[in-house]
Amino acid sequence: MKITRDVVQDLLTVELAGEASADTRALIAEYLASDPALARDVEAARAGAGLPAAPPPAPGAEKRALDATRQLLRVRSQTLAVALVFTLLPLSFVFEDGRVTFFLIRDAPVIGLAWWATAAALWVWHAVVRRRLRVTGL
Repeated sequence: MKITRDVVQDLLTVELAGEASADTRALIAEYLASDPALARDVEAARAGAGLPAAPPPAPGAEKRALDATRQLLRVRSQTLAVALVFTLLPLSFVFEDGRVTFFLIRDAPVIGLAWWATAAALWVWHAVVRRRLRVTGL
């Protein structure tokens, strides 16, 4: 089977990325020995001639991204816990004379409603944080 220039050019991307097997590298080297024009192009590509240099990532960018993600995870856990407390505390009850009596609703209904309003705000914030984390795949 004759190896054409197109096949070698397809294989060059793998070889230049450093992911080619030994057999593929040998096949490319054998073909480049018979095609000096392509050999010059490959050497120029290896030297990086004509290719713009990719800017290096900012120092500590990965660390900042990791810290931001950890902070979001911490906020997600905290808002869940506090939202549960603010949701369930007004529902605390006791059995009196064979009936269930809710403390906060019976004794201070306005405070109970304020707690539930706070819980609603916390649930919304929790949903926002979860959505921000969903974008990152966590």
